[in-house]
Amino acid sequence: MAKETKYTEDNIRSLDWKEHIRMRPGMYIGKLGDGSAADDGIYILIKEVLDNSIDEYVMGAGKTIEIAVRDKTITIRDYGRGIPLGKVVDVVSKMNTGGKYDSKAFKKSVGLNGVGTKAVNALSVNFKVQSIRDNKTKSAEFERGELILDSKIEKSSQRKGTRVSFTPDEEIFSKFKYRNEYIIKMIKNYVYLNTGLTIIFNGEKYFSENGLRDLLDENIAEESKLFPIVHLLEEDIEIALTYSKAQYNEEYHSFVNGQHTTQGGTHQNAYREAIVKTIRDFFGKNYDASDIRKSIVTAISIKVMEPVFESQTKTKLGSTEMGGGLPTVRTFINDFVKQKFDNYLHKNPDTASKIQ
Repeated sequence: MAKETKYTEDNIRSLDWKEHIRMRPGMYIGKLGDGSAADDGIYILIKEVLDNSIDEYVMGAGKTIEIAVRDKTITIRDYGRGIPLGKVVDVVSKMNTGGKYDSKAFKKSVGLNGVGTKAVNALSVNFKVQSIRDNKTKSAEFERGELILDSKIEKSSQRKGTRVSFTPDEEIFSKFKYRNEYIIKMIKNYVYLNTGLTIIFNGEKYFSENGLRDLLDENIAEESKLFPIVHLLEEDIEIALTYSKAQYNEEYHSFVNGQHTTQGGTHQNAYREAIVKTIRDFFGKNYDASDIRKSIVTAISIKVMEPVFESQTKTKLGSTEMGGGLPTVRTFINDFVKQKFDNYLHKNPDTASKIQ
């Protein structure tokens, strides 16, 4: 007979924010890993801090972001508005604290849940944040989420913005090592999605003029393109598309509010459907969907109000609504592709004949 386990008040405990993150890091940053895969936790830590700097750029504040890796320490410096000085400690150490709950201020933001930088703080052996604004500065320093230095507000002649540096904790990420190629790929995606933004990584500049067209150029050789890249965009949507002569599989690069949705989601499903429908309607033939999509190489980026992702790491979109008075994600993408891609095919018969 199984021995009965006692269940009393002594079994109940409340974890503070940092204890919970450190005990269940996978809930916040996905898998841990050692840096040998692009989706390992140490890269998610960079992304969580970088997302805040990207949001500043999207809001029209700061056109340059600097990232440096020195041994195992990452430093990210933006030239945005800076964290309000009285809230520097709270923003990086109090759960569900942030400036993105007011949808007007950050309506198409990526860091909506107020968790990101707190997770980085709790999972770092050392975490420093400095904000500069209105010719004043304030800094704070933490160890594994514990505040160890809370400096007073001082005068400063530095350019406004925010600087965050952190060293991931090897108690959590054992024997980890950053691989620059994964960081560079992440940076390239950020500049493709934010034309006009410059990101400097260890002294090297990354910049994109042509958005998703540049992304496809990076991913498919010129001689492998069946036709020149089709590049179409409006305020909340951008697509780039061609077909490959060198591969049969479908290749999608999808993004929501700047997040690389590597597992797709509602937007990617709608886009795959829209391409098939548009090509069938254009040619007036009921081609098999798999034949239409075979060898496609394409990218899509949409902006959704208050997006719902299927995990904290934001790799799959769950939202069905665009928000802000727009139709559903499916209708919005279908309407855009039908109108813009159909028009393109009518104006570019050479491309149309190659698809057929």
